[in-house]
Amino acid sequence: PRRAEALALARAMGLGLGGAVFARQTRALAARPDAQPMLARARLPALVLCGRHDALCPVRRHELMAKLLPGARLEILEDAGHLPTIEAPEATNAALARWLEGAAPAPRAEHP
Repeated sequence: PRRAEALALARAMGLGLGGAVFARQTRALAARPDAQPMLARARLPALVLCGRHDALCPVRRHELMAKLLPGARLEILEDAGHLPTIEAPEATNAALARWLEGAAPAPRAEHP
């Protein structure tokens, strides 16, 4: 529902940063090392959140990330693409709240 708003914001951000920044970020993304081995070693609570309509990083990539992270929770937002925080902020917040409720450590006992 907020695709046009998300695209306009992304376009404005890109234009505001300029072509040189875009080129540096693109090169950095292309040259970054594969993080899959690190994900498999991670021992921490994790939420893998994505939009069903993400064409840049499709659901199958998020499924792989969740599979590599021991104990990760995968949340797929049906009405979002690559920018769920902009396209579906309420659903993003709800997913984060659900995850935080389940991921929070037990309260520590207070010492007298």
